[in-house]
Amino acid sequence: MTELPEHAPADRMGVLLAAYQYGLGSCFRCSRQGVQVARIGEITSDGDETPRYACRRCVQELLTMHDHGMERMDGRSRMVQIPRTPRGAVAN
Repeated sequence: MTELPEHAPADRMGVLLAAYQYGLGSCFRCSRQGVQVARIGEITSDGDETPRYACRRCVQELLTMHDHGMERMDGRSRMVQIPRTPRGAVAN
């Protein structure tokens, strides 16, 4: 039996959404459970890491928010590095 080719999205958003690896889980953003989610990052504190997963709909909304933010910045990427002060240390 011949396998059908996977549908390859042509638009930018479709390509971005397809780049994530999805599995069943709960979305941290909309709280839906038992939906396809992708790991989008983590929260780190005191050396511990808590992964964050979002559903396709929320991933798309977050990507759209990012695109709109980039448009407001004239499309130029700007990074700001905020120095971290170790716990217990006094910031200058």
